[in-house]
Amino acid sequence: MKTATLLALLLVSIPSIATNGDSPDSITYDVVAVDGKLYLEVEPEAQRLEVGDQAVSGDRLRTGSSTTAAIGIPTHTTIFRLEAKTSCTLAHDRPGVLLHVEKGRIRAMFGAFTGSDPRLVTTPSAVLAVRGTEYGLRVKKNGDTKIVVFEGVVEVSDPAGENPPIRVEAGQQSRIKRGRPVGAPVAHRLTPHDWDQGRSAPPPGMNGSGSSPGSRTGTSGSSGAGSSGKGSGSKRRGG
Repeated sequence: MKTATLLALLLVSIPSIATNGDSPDSITYDVVAVDGKLYLEVEPEAQRLEVGDQAVSGDRLRTGSSTTAAIGIPTHTTIFRLEAKTSCTLAHDRPGVLLHVEKGRIRAMFGAFTGSDPRLVTTPSAVLAVRGTEYGLRVKKNGDTKIVVFEGVVEVSDPAGENPPIRVEAGQQSRIKRGRPVGAPVAHRLTPHDWDQGRSAPPPGMNGSGSSPGSRTGTSGSSGAGSSGKGSGSKRRGG
């Protein structure tokens, strides 16, 4: 099953559960798709994860080259699609943070949510807050960040909160340099499918793959992390 189909089904089927009172260390992440190699960084050596395995807050994940994977958080109606050579930490040390992306590319999908807790994604140069939306995120090795919003609105601020947050809406993108204020949003014409294919601009004469800016049409046609079919139950250590 293609990742896009799997993610769409999961987003529709997972319930909107209020998480008041949940502590960050109680969040469980389900591995819902893997095409390639997804690693859980533990000592003495990294442990490979497959579909059906789980990770928890504080774990660090890494994808191999030519890899796409997807992890879901049912309690927060959230799915992250991780692309090749991406490193991230789950539920980082700041309250409300579900994912800290150290480097690499992800596509974040947030369904409707009835809880009052924030759903945040952080990078070395930015903090991104949403209610329900979809966006692509790229983090360079130096910590610089690019966000491309496909649906909804993302409020972007610097990690120290020294400058007013910037709203980046569907059809807009913004670049954030480490240690600098958030860049003013500018228009883009990418679709989720374009993003999944690694494009930074649509093909000449086309609006991405033919979809309108901010639409989810490209999602249903995106390829990438398909279910590996190797799920063998949770490998997550006890607790």
